[in-house]
Amino acid sequence: MTTLLIVDDERAVRYAFERTFGREYTIKTAENGEQAIRVIAEEEPDAVLMDIRMPKMDGLTALKIIKKSHPHLPIIMVTAFADSASAMQAMKDGAFDYVAKPFDNDELRSIIDKALSAGKIQGKLHCGCGKSWGEETDNEECIVGSSPEILNMCKKIGQVAGSDLPVLITGETGVGKELTARAICQHSNRKDAPFMVVNCASLPDELVESELFGYETGAFTGAVKQRIGRFEQCNGGTLFLDEIGELPIAAQAKVLRVLQDGTFERLGSNKQLSTDVRLIAATNKNLDEMAADGRFRADLLHRINVLTIIIPPLRQRISDLSDLILYFLSRYGRQVYPPVEGISDKALEQLAAYSWPGNIRELENTIRRGIVLTKSTILSAEDCIIQQQAEPPEGNFKQVVGMQIDNLIKGDESRPYRSLISEVEQMLIKKALDLCDGNQVQAANLLGINRMTLRKKLTSA
Repeated sequence: MTTLLIVDDERAVRYAFERTFGREYTIKTAENGEQAIRVIAEEEPDAVLMDIRMPKMDGLTALKIIKKSHPHLPIIMVTAFADSASAMQAMKDGAFDYVAKPFDNDELRSIIDKALSAGKIQGKLHCGCGKSWGEETDNEECIVGSSPEILNMCKKIGQVAGSDLPVLITGETGVGKELTARAICQHSNRKDAPFMVVNCASLPDELVESELFGYETGAFTGAVKQRIGRFEQCNGGTLFLDEIGELPIAAQAKVLRVLQDGTFERLGSNKQLSTDVRLIAATNKNLDEMAADGRFRADLLHRINVLTIIIPPLRQRISDLSDLILYFLSRYGRQVYPPVEGISDKALEQLAAYSWPGNIRELENTIRRGIVLTKSTILSAEDCIIQQQAEPPEGNFKQVVGMQIDNLIKGDESRPYRSLISEVEQMLIKKALDLCDGNQVQAANLLGINRMTLRKKLTSA
């Protein structure tokens, strides 16, 4: 059974907590901060409810000490003397939440459940990394790190997991948006139901609606048999729409309808179908700007942006680098012989000095490449060569292209408008691809269009 530690100097309060939550949790108690630290070291509870004002050692002092040795333990601060200063200090020092007496038991129970969910996620943060090399480790992907940024993110996951409301995950490419979506699902009431992923950027515009909503036989040329769409397949479960900013406007309207009333039609049918799906969306774009420009529906943005999780880039939590490297070594190091077991200090310093524009995905690829190339059981600086991809020089791009367009127009003023526009468009695309070393995703971002649009223009050239 889950263990809950109650820390309060008043015996009546401890007894009241035991009466209220004793059937749901194994209850441990402590009279002050000093006792709490000892109990946590011996019993390792799953969550803590701790008063702020106590003799010998107050709750805020104990919180700081406990967080140093148990950074993943969720601690809920409780006080009868609520004030903004102590609340801000408690949250700053890592408390999961701050509750003022008197409180509603059901509300507190809900906070405890969220704290326990966050604790389970954060308990995986050192997955594989804290184990000795001979121990068995699974190959499960998990959130890794103990920086304040990642702990706050895990706390947010625990808070939103139990709800059925839509979640929007934002962050740069490679930070782990799908992994975060899976963590939300695994700690939700739908964890045993389907979890499906649709990458909106990888689907041609004409196939998006059939992928999401399905189609009937004969709905279009090539529709030789009925297809069930993802919203229908995922009924009762969780649907993750990655890169939702790439959805065509027409598909956005249909997704909005599903979120509003849970209904849709397959392509080629007038029959209204119902589905119960929790939507998690992700993007590396600024949807507010896209909505202001008319490229994303504002009403859909309001629907999916009910709960938001922002994933920090790796450069903002570089203290997690060593944990991440050890985690990737534990996953991939034994796939070669002799197994790769560690990394040199020089190599670690070299990797820590890099800005990681590709984030966790780039780090993972760097470590995997080093594991394959090394001739030792310890990765050296020479093994961890970073294949740097320069950021597309947007300012220089605009300057160079502007000069080329100016020369193009001055060179021949007699050509028809459409012919000139077509040539300018192809010149823009070629220059963007040149600057991005042929990377279509980066070129599309540089041009301000989606990858599918770029592909269409390349094939029609």
